[in-house]
Amino acid sequence: MRRLPALLFALLIVTSGCAEYLPWSEQSPEPETDSQADLNPPPGANTQWIFDAERLVSAHESALAGMNYRKEVRIRPNHSVGPSKWANSTLTVHAGEGRLLIDQRGEIPGRFGAGGSYKAFVANNTTTRNTPRQVGTQYVSASNQTGSLPENVKNNTQMSQILTNSDFTWNGTTTRNGIRLYRYQASTHTELPDVKSLTATVFVDERGFIHELSGSLQTSGSRAVSVDFSYRFSEVASPPTKPLWVNNVPTITVNSETKPGVIVIEHRSGTVIPAGTTIRFSLFNQSNHPFGDAELSKPLKPGDVAYLSIRGFEESGNGRLIADGEMAVNQPPANESAISLSNWTVFVDINTEKWSTSARGGSS
Repeated sequence: MRRLPALLFALLIVTSGCAEYLPWSEQSPEPETDSQADLNPPPGANTQWIFDAERLVSAHESALAGMNYRKEVRIRPNHSVGPSKWANSTLTVHAGEGRLLIDQRGEIPGRFGAGGSYKAFVANNTTTRNTPRQVGTQYVSASNQTGSLPENVKNNTQMSQILTNSDFTWNGTTTRNGIRLYRYQASTHTELPDVKSLTATVFVDERGFIHELSGSLQTSGSRAVSVDFSYRFSEVASPPTKPLWVNNVPTITVNSETKPGVIVIEHRSGTVIPAGTTIRFSLFNQSNHPFGDAELSKPLKPGDVAYLSIRGFEESGNGRLIADGEMAVNQPPANESAISLSNWTVFVDINTEKWSTSARGGSS
């Protein structure tokens, strides 16, 4: 019997190299950890912190430029009285192939009527808005113009400011939908203007594409509030398509360079502009700003062209110039005008009770 311990010891030595094949030797797997060799942090970041937030933001914008994507922004203050840029609002943007489909709701001061809620579609350098009916004209189209949408719709300024004014440190990785995301966190300190403290987490993939930035902040000053915020981006399969409501307003283009002294107004799409509608126009150059109006003698349908011939200018009682114009639909003027509009910027505006459409053309 004294030989049993020795035999058992010998058996353990023989089987130790094959333990992984023995059923009684199975063990629970160790928690999965990131191997530094397997990691490929996004541009502007490493496995310690985000050391160049501007580079990261640039990589994010480059990624957006090459994809169809959806952006969702939510700002939720805990009090109705606070800084306007942190007002209660929700923004959804579907973007791709040069088109934007926008739905923004909430408190957006100075934007498109009560509460600022609206929908918009942007394509071919034209912005069409659909606003609540109780605030006046419901449908508005603007072609070849700037400043027709809030800044944060077209870019990600607010999110970029959070990233570039705060210190984000590494906090491991996670996986969403099969994509490895790098997680960075910021706590308390921030140089964000008018903000006392901030806590935030950002999830970003190897390309620098930011999937989510969310957190909370405390504003400073006499109207201090706590604000929860989130910015989420996701890649989608297809670009946005034109919604049906866009057809409720006409889309026009303006050209003043094809015929001397003639403003060419082309109806590109949307509802018919009725006969008798007044078309207002303004001309701009470095020294003068004449304006005038003309009436449509017949309806202007999609595909039709209106020719507004400028016959001359006269001075009004207050010193402003008034332009005298004559309108014809689908009938180019037979005689050339002696008035040149080549150095003028032209703005055309058409308003009815239900819609408003405008366009800019001419010299830029």
